[in-house]
Amino acid sequence: IIIVNGYCFQLFRLVIHQILRREVVWMLICDTHADTLHRMQYTKNTDITLKRLTQPGHTWVQALALFVGGNGLKGDDRYLIERELDNFEILKKKGFHQIRSIEEALPDKVNAILTIEGGEAFGDDISSVQRFAELGVRVVALIWNNDNLLAHPAVKGSDNGLTPFGWQVTKELRKYHIALDISHLNERGSWELMESNVPPMASHSCARALCDHPRNLTDEQLRALFHAGGYVGVNFYPVFLKESGQATVDDLIDHIAYMCDLGGERCVGLGSDFDGIDCYPEGLRTPDQIPAMFERMKARGFDDQLIKNVAGENFARYLAQIDHNE
Repeated sequence: IIIVNGYCFQLFRLVIHQILRREVVWMLICDTHADTLHRMQYTKNTDITLKRLTQPGHTWVQALALFVGGNGLKGDDRYLIERELDNFEILKKKGFHQIRSIEEALPDKVNAILTIEGGEAFGDDISSVQRFAELGVRVVALIWNNDNLLAHPAVKGSDNGLTPFGWQVTKELRKYHIALDISHLNERGSWELMESNVPPMASHSCARALCDHPRNLTDEQLRALFHAGGYVGVNFYPVFLKESGQATVDDLIDHIAYMCDLGGERCVGLGSDFDGIDCYPEGLRTPDQIPAMFERMKARGFDDQLIKNVAGENFARYLAQIDHNE
């Protein structure tokens, strides 16, 4: 009888443990931009690691960019995308779990979504879009900081919109339910994409009203993006947070709060730019410190649902919209 009772007690503990375990996985965290695949070519010391993203009580989704490099896949960067794809396979062997939709995310895994930063990845061949769609790419920025065959970057100050080839690629990306990212796109190009029937996103941008940098979005752009049902992942780079180039986690939260006040409570999230930046907000050096940022948001008056929205639910909602867009 003692053995039976002991067995029953252990079974009861197991059931309670499983119930609590399901309750603990209460927050989805989505970071919509990191340059880890590019940085892995030069160092093993990356910001994004399996250990840092394996957070008890959280389901983590990390976007990993295929970056075209400063030379636009020319010269030594000619085979850059292939090397980054090889690095992605290395991460998957280490335990990263590739997903194409948030519904595929597993609470016990670090879930990774492929993105593209720079339309040079497509060359001059529209059919290459299909290849990247089959590889699982879900978000594409047509431009980085260099002019290319598709569009013009924000940092160059061009008033020109998308090129004819850029529009062809855009149409093909939408055919495969791939989101368009305006974070590096110039203002004219971003307006052109926002005036279409499929809302774009900005994977790693901040508010220009708080920091006057051409990579940041104006109030008009933000309002239009939110009204259309788009998404903005707030960048952690201090240069985009404060004009002094020095920032704290509270400065980052200021950008989140500002965008929420403009109507982005269901459209704002995280776009860290980890592994692509060379300085960090005080108090937010690595991704495992992000949950502490949520505690700081709560202390500043954000309610639990708004924190969950910013943490990941807004991006999940946006990507589902892209999935079902005709």
